[in-house]
Amino acid sequence: QNPLRPSRTRRLTLGAPPKAMAGAQTSEVDSVLKSFLADFPTVIGYVVLNNDGVPVKHSDTIPLHQAVHYSALLTDFVNNCKKCLRELLSSPAESELTNVRIRTKEGTEVICVTVTEYVFVVIQNCTGKPWVQNPEEGGAAEGAV
Repeated sequence: QNPLRPSRTRRLTLGAPPKAMAGAQTSEVDSVLKSFLADFPTVIGYVVLNNDGVPVKHSDTIPLHQAVHYSALLTDFVNNCKKCLRELLSSPAESELTNVRIRTKEGTEVICVTVTEYVFVVIQNCTGKPWVQNPEEGGAAEGAV
């Protein structure tokens, strides 16, 4: 092997700085999301979905299986909302979906915000009472609301 010519594996490792930058961006995103939970005490949890409906981030208050469940159900729901808006409204600017809010009788609210290629799903407590999480199911315990 020629010592003046870098090997193939060496060339691949030269791309390390962008990975370090991506890691820095990830930690910045994590800190923003944690401060989001601290700034808004009524937020129970969040899930960040990519275009394919895969949960790429979720809060510690939502177990992974529940984040996947939200992802599976809300991806189709948000896509159907986008499709309905395109059919109902003539202007492309008017028909762009920004958010969807779903409020339940028990006082929780699911808010889906679309941003570029991601959907940010927030679950919020709107009862004004402390939220008690049932550890077995990941939802509210009976009598909590």
